[in-house]
Amino acid sequence: MAEQQRVTIELDNVYVTRITVSGNYTYIGRALCGSSTGDSVWQIKRIDATTGTVIQWADGDANFDNEYDNVGTITYT
Repeated sequence: MAEQQRVTIELDNVYVTRITVSGNYTYIGRALCGSSTGDSVWQIKRIDATTGTVIQWADGDANFDNEYDNVGTITYT
């Protein structure tokens, strides 16, 4: 992946939100506080600004079953 900017935000005491910007893509992941980015417990969506703004979900769903470390290699639909 190209140069990235990463931000982690705790909005409440239950979930942590992680944001990564890489080129035209912004990845947003949510998981329970304390989760490792390598755990398969993340809900991840990708905002694609290549031809407008398109929001896609990792694996095509909003399930909490992805590793945030893999945001650049997951299939989004």
